[in-house]
Amino acid sequence: MKFLKLSIFLLSVILVKCEKFRFDNYTLYKIFPESEIQVKLLENLQNDIRFDFWTDPVPSAEFVLVMSSPADTNELVTFLETNNMKSEITMSNVQEHIDKQTVKQYTRSNVRSMTWDAYYTLDDIYAWLDDLVTAYPDIVTEIIGGGSYEGREIKGIKISHGSGKRIIFVEGGIHSREWISPSSVCYIISELLTSEDPETMVAARDYDWYIFPVTNPDGYIWTHESVRLSDKDSKNRRPFGSEFGVDLNRNWNNNWLVAGASANPATDTYAGPGPFSEPETRSLSNYISSIGDQIDLYLSFHSFSQMLLVPYGNTTEHLDNYYDVVNIGRRAMGALSVRYQTQYVTGNIAETIYHATGGSVDWVKGHLRVPLVYCYELRDRGAFGFLLPTYQILPNNEETMDSVLEIIHQAKRFGYMNSSAGLTGSIVMMFGLMLAYFL
Repeated sequence: MKFLKLSIFLLSVILVKCEKFRFDNYTLYKIFPESEIQVKLLENLQNDIRFDFWTDPVPSAEFVLVMSSPADTNELVTFLETNNMKSEITMSNVQEHIDKQTVKQYTRSNVRSMTWDAYYTLDDIYAWLDDLVTAYPDIVTEIIGGGSYEGREIKGIKISHGSGKRIIFVEGGIHSREWISPSSVCYIISELLTSEDPETMVAARDYDWYIFPVTNPDGYIWTHESVRLSDKDSKNRRPFGSEFGVDLNRNWNNNWLVAGASANPATDTYAGPGPFSEPETRSLSNYISSIGDQIDLYLSFHSFSQMLLVPYGNTTEHLDNYYDVVNIGRRAMGALSVRYQTQYVTGNIAETIYHATGGSVDWVKGHLRVPLVYCYELRDRGAFGFLLPTYQILPNNEETMDSVLEIIHQAKRFGYMNSSAGLTGSIVMMFGLMLAYFL
């Protein structure tokens, strides 16, 4: 997930005039590398700050998405032609697709006015969470998972129908230009509180849900108010000289800076000056640690590529309970595909997408030993990428909720997520099977 380098002058104009930067006539190319040499050439081009790589040039990539400004398009085309690379234009004017991403205002004190045909600002999401606490005082509690560099709260809610239950933890919006992520998380909240589907109601009642729609609030505001797509869009807003931001999903203390991360503040995958150097990751990790021994399922939401990823990002080895986790995930993706025939790929991060370390899911799995940990890369596979149209929000969210319920269902079948911890649940299941055999 790569980002476009804007000049210091341009950023200063945006900040002074409070105007949104426009991407008129910016072009998104889909490039089809056909050899290791072409992949390597694209890797070298990725170091050119003028081009925004929406996907990474890795050997397994079917295609690579690259956005170019009008001023640099001829040079990109020349590069492609010189190196005999096949390509096609996916978006001829990126701004047209940005304009189609409707941002709606939430109507206060009417929790059902949060709908799934538009995106929402941070203020509106937080206002909705506040109203849910008021509307469901016996079930919903406000929780604060930490704070941001610019002093904003990482706000979430706890949904609980009684104390002493095991926890499902959900986080979204750590990469802030991935707007479909907070929308999906908000939809899960809505379903848990309003759905009359029996399976959803059971899931809501059987577990305590800790849910944070936006874990990078500063960055999310930046993409709404200043630059929808920039090299700052998915990082936080901490300054480093003339540069801004740390990739918060490279800043967690698990194999920090080992792979798929950078020590250069000018890059999009800058991992920060040290593990947990950022207030967002440091405070959120402390909060998660405080309840870590009660978490049975951890879900992190990103976009795009239609993948369900499991730890780890530093190795393709099948560690811990890999086979159980992947089997559960594949069944869940089967359930996801039923409604709209959307296809996902399931596997560990390194083998499925690329080597990348310092992410939240690896830390939760490796440090807290949570039995079931998944990272969603939501719709789509590159037709719209980060600019998923509003007409796809509801279908995306519906199928995602279908898969979350199936994860829970399959986790119970595999002996996880019973009334006790995953390990105890497995022992109970094995004891029952032995008893049935001898009887």
